[in-house]
Amino acid sequence: MNGKFIRLLIAAAFILGIVLLAGGQEVWAGTQSASEAVAILEQGDSSIPLSQSEPGSVKPPPPEFSVCADGRYSVGGVVILAIKDLKPGYCIKALLWDPYYQTNLIPEGAGKPLAHMLYLRVFFEGSLVYDVPAADGVLESCYAIPPEKQAQVYIYDYYGVRFEKRTEPPQTWNLLQTRVDDNNKVACAFTQTSGVYALVGK
Repeated sequence: MNGKFIRLLIAAAFILGIVLLAGGQEVWAGTQSASEAVAILEQGDSSIPLSQSEPGSVKPPPPEFSVCADGRYSVGGVVILAIKDLKPGYCIKALLWDPYYQTNLIPEGAGKPLAHMLYLRVFFEGSLVYDVPAADGVLESCYAIPPEKQAQVYIYDYYGVRFEKRTEPPQTWNLLQTRVDDNNKVACAFTQTSGVYALVGK
């Protein structure tokens, strides 16, 4: 009986010692949700590169997040999504998508995807909707153009049939009006519609 009591006393002292060494803090690591970890860029940070490969202690931006406010957001360090004048009730979900999705439907001669695709969904008051009307906000997505490439932004109208904007699934990707900077380093396009976007070039 005395031996059992002594063993319990030693075990309790051991556990107490661990707690004291940990400084009263939890000794396990928690995870952070993508929405909490989303990288928010200030309006003046346009010079920040779209992706950074240098190792360091800073975590890369998440490949998926949801946001309901104006700002500039990095999607996985690949796409910069700028949101302006978004009316209350709208939320945007962004996700890096398979770079090989429906590539056989990219128009001949356009090239191939030069980065992961952007799968973007628009929600209004909790329900998926087809797009953000221009009067309700502006969404613009920008990609870094790889060196010595010519590129433009395309959309695959993933939700067109669901929202009765078309009668059958799209047979091709549609070219969006793309703004390319003077140095041919960044390509941007308005991405108001729920769907899949790709930087395509050669």
